[in-house]
Amino acid sequence: EVCKDASIAKLLALRESLERAQFVKFWRDMYDPEDEEEESVVDGIAGFDNGLRKLILAEITATYQKIPLKDVQDMVNLDEEAVLRLAKENGWTVDGPVISLPLKAEVKA
Repeated sequence: EVCKDASIAKLLALRESLERAQFVKFWRDMYDPEDEEEESVVDGIAGFDNGLRKLILAEITATYQKIPLKDVQDMVNLDEEAVLRLAKENGWTVDGPVISLPLKAEVKA
């Protein structure tokens, strides 16, 4: 192992999850209740979670035209009510369990 410091190793693993768009794994590992560390590696970084959610939302918007509401909940680590607010803020259409995202101008053909 390249790094023996647990915090640095965890940050590297988290980075890899983000780079691979493994957002559910990222949040699970980020706040793992089995983690021996008392604090998260990002405690004290103001706006960290919301900043990452913006990044993830940008990826969702660029990738999907339709996506299950539950998948978005899992990807951004928020409850249904919060995701419904995000959908409204982003101009997404919610039809039952599915969110429809508008096409970006650069992908319209």
